[in-house]
Amino acid sequence: MNSSINNPSQINKLKAEVANLHANVAELQLRRDETSRKRRRKILLIAVALSIVVHLSFMAYLNLLRRGGAAGSPTEPLLVEFATLQDQELTNIDEPIFDDLHLELSAELDDMAEDSPSADLAVDATAANLEISNAGSMPTLGGSGDGSGDDTLGGGSAGTSFFGVSSRGSRFAYVVDVSGSMGQQRKIHIAMRELARSISELPDYAYFYVVLFSTDAQMPPMQSGWTRARPNTVRKFVRWFGQVEPRGGTNPRPGFERVFSLDERPDVIYFMTDGKIPDFSADELPSTKSRGKNVVINTIAFGDPASQDLLRAIARQTGGIYRFVTAGDN
Repeated sequence: MNSSINNPSQINKLKAEVANLHANVAELQLRRDETSRKRRRKILLIAVALSIVVHLSFMAYLNLLRRGGAAGSPTEPLLVEFATLQDQELTNIDEPIFDDLHLELSAELDDMAEDSPSADLAVDATAANLEISNAGSMPTLGGSGDGSGDDTLGGGSAGTSFFGVSSRGSRFAYVVDVSGSMGQQRKIHIAMRELARSISELPDYAYFYVVLFSTDAQMPPMQSGWTRARPNTVRKFVRWFGQVEPRGGTNPRPGFERVFSLDERPDVIYFMTDGKIPDFSADELPSTKSRGKNVVINTIAFGDPASQDLLRAIARQTGGIYRFVTAGDN
């Protein structure tokens, strides 16, 4: 077996590059969608203008024929046929091949994942590339929790993932650690790229809310409440994520207070931290059940399993998934 592939450092570098590629592809897709919409509008306007010109020309021509016929002998009726351009023909415009690029990239990443020896690595805090601790029996849908018996995921058909944990719903909240320790091993850059990729995956009818926490809570300046995942809006958030700097301590309490004070409860919360959370317990969370709806909280320990007991308890209590991800030597 190739020793360079067995090196966890090389694997983590590769995964960081893969995450960057995903973010770039997401940005290209957003640009593609915007360009496509502008092109369709332009073609539609041109088609309408041409149609008006053609119809006016025919009307003028018919008027001349009528006047000429009145002055001379009767003529046979003139049959004029108009061709109608179908709406589907207007929208079936050749678009850039970013979809093909994305499919090819995904296929290459899947092949790399299958060839990776990560399954042979020891599962611990220092050597494991990726450890998954499922609190429930449905890891791709948020799980049902160990002992809760509640497999409600909030409804809706939208879906996304964050650090490999997938969930479905219509409202997604992110409570993400940006404390000073996130400045180590480029963790802040990896986390912001992953956050950008996650909201970029959402369809434009879904909603999201982002809280970055350190000593206190920090929200994007363009966010006033639940934000609809329209491409233009997502692009503004992605640009702002690139300006985030790590600072302060680790206190998620204000972040959860912000999320649970929203006018509507989220279907899914992604909670990520990279270290020990002092003076905080799962019992301090507001009730995650409201009007028969359960809020699923998926938890991620990023680079440091110091809070894994707390994160496991939160995931188990809410029917979510706990995952540990190493930062690696990037």
